[in-house]
Parts: sequence; structure tokens; C-alpha cells
Amino acid sequence: MTIDKRKRRRLVTVGVLVALLVGGAVTATVAFRGGDADAAGPEQVSTKTAEITRSTLVRSKNVDGKLGYAGSYQIAGGRDGTITALPKVGDVINKGKPVYHVNGKPVPLFVGDTPFWRELVAGMSDGPDVKVLEQNLKDLGFFGGVPDEKFTSYTTTAIRNWQKSLGLEQTGRLAPGDVVVQPSELRVSKVDAALGGPAQGNVLTASGTDRVVTVDLSVADQTLAQAGAKVEVSLPGGGRSTGTVQKVGTVASSGQNGTGQGQGQGNGQDKATIPVEVSLDDPAAAGNLDGAPVSVGFTSERKENVLSVPVNALLALAEGGYAVEVVEPDGSKRLVKVELGMFAQGKVEVSGDDVREGMKVTVAGA
Repeated sequence: MTIDKRKRRRLVTVGVLVALLVGGAVTATVAFRGGDADAAGPEQVSTKTAEITRSTLVRSKNVDGKLGYAGSYQIAGGRDGTITALPKVGDVINKGKPVYHVNGKPVPLFVGDTPFWRELVAGMSDGPDVKVLEQNLKDLGFFGGVPDEKFTSYTTTAIRNWQKSLGLEQTGRLAPGDVVVQPSELRVSKVDAALGGPAQGNVLTASGTDRVVTVDLSVADQTLAQAGAKVEVSLPGGGRSTGTVQKVGTVASSGQNGTGQGQGQGNGQDKATIPVEVSLDDPAAAGNLDGAPVSVGFTSERKENVLSVPVNALLALAEGGYAVEVVEPDGSKRLVKVELGMFAQGKVEVSGDDVREGMKVTVAGA
């Protein structure tokens, strides 16, 4: 709908309307036009134009989080002897590499979901621990077959070749304490044992090597976090990365000492939080930072394939409603009434009988 000059004269006095949209935390600046359009002379409110575009609008809520590493593992010693070498905090231990040394010999890392609880040797019964053994030996280049739960002569040969490569006695058998089996490769976060101490008890504490962001999300906002959902992560120093929600906790805890929702004066539900774990789509963007504060943008509303304009292209009409000032190819201008939809990312969804993609509109204060 195009607004004629008589209606244009009914626009109210020049000013600024700040509309706070509850729930979306979006601030929109809307210009008012006023006076007689024929007598006002050249308009100074807008100096630039923008196009009406078709795109996806996303409204998000930013929540504080902490950058770290996935998982937490307690590594216990299982050998008789003396600890003769230990890693340092921050060291990354890959599959097949020593976690620590006992009596001058390495105790390497194997990756798997089944720890070794018995001696692995020819003649033993089938089991998932055998498959973990064979899979690791295959990954390290010592087992040529298809890993399964059967211990065969090929398994014995693979163990001997692996032991030879490490300078170990070539027994063809493996005791539970000869390796450390964990669900992932490790990053050392604390060393509990001491050089010269016994190879028993807690040796070290570690995490996985995957970068994650943990968020204590207010229970009131728990619908924002859905496993598999995409988020935006703002990193220290101005870096950014997209991320994916991996885990959403189901047990709420007091948020008084959480990562900071800024709701200390709220009700009980505001203070209660649930843990949310987010993986980074670009882990390298986080560098080596650990424990650094970040901001996570959770999507609260999304609308696809809608027409939108910058919010400061809106004009409030005296009779109610809103318009945009369209700039024609010949330079002439006309006001077109619009219906407003979602506000997000500094834009507002617009619709109307005379609203089309590609139209140029004036932008106030540009």
C-alpha cells in the first residue's frame, strides 16, 4: 500500500522510538517523520539506502560458558614397580604412546570402551577385551586381520611385534597393567603420582582432546538447548566458531556458583541450572585456551525465506502502523505501508501488498 501526500503530512514530529521486544531482547530504532511534506524541503533523516532482502532471520540468546576439553579420566597404576617417568600437565598422549613408565619401561595408551580385566593370552575365552586389543594393534600397524573377539596365533604374533618395537620382552601376552585403556586419547590435567613412587594408585587425571564449551543454562531457558542444535560461540580475542549441542543435562543444580546467568536476584527456577556441552565445529579457532570464558548464542526463534529491512528503515505512522520510504529507479520516493514480523540481527521482517524483494528503501541515521 502506497501512502499519498495527505497521509504523509499526518506523520508525527521527528523523533526516535525505541521498542524493546520482550523475550527477544531486540532493540529497534524507528524514525518518525512529521510536518508538511511539501514544505519541508530536502529530507535529512536518511542519507543512505538499503534493499529489501529475502533471507533467514535468527533470534538468539547469549549465555556465558567456559572453554575446555571433553571428558574427565582418572588413570590408576596397575603394575608392580617404581614410576620412572611421568608426563607434564598439558601434554597430549596419543594412542600407542607412553602414559608413564615403570622400571624404565613404557606403559602405553590403548583406546577402547572395555578395560583389560584379565591376562590376554593364547587359549583364553572370547571377549570384547580381545577385540579392543586387536583394534589398537591394527591401528598401530601390527595386526593385519579384522579385529574380533577371538584370540588367535595372529594376535600372539601381533603382540610380539608390538612389544619388540617398544623394547619390551616379547612374550606374546598382555597383563591388565601393561597398558592404560581409556575411551579417548588424553590431555593431562593433573599429575597425582611422584617419580620414584610405587606404580599403584592414582597416577594422573586427564581429559579428552576434543574442545568443548560447557554452559550452566538456566532451567527457565532449557528449551533453547536441544541435542544436535547449532549455536554461535564467541571466543576470547574476538574469534568466532559455530558449534553443536552434544549433551543436555537432565538434573538441575543450584546456579549460585555457576558460570553466570546474571540472575542472582531471580526466583528459584532462574537460579537452578542444567549442564550443556557444546562441541566446536572449528576446534582450531580456540587455540590452546583452557578454562577461558566464552559466550554461546542459542537460537530462540528462526524464520526462513522472509523479506526484511534494517530496523532503522521503519517509519511510524500517525494513524498507526509502519511504513518504509521506497526509492524508485528515477530517484523519486514514496511511502509504502508494511506489516511487521520478527525482529532479529538488526533487521525486521516486513510484508505487504506493495512490498517486493530488491526494492531500495531509505535508512534513517545511516
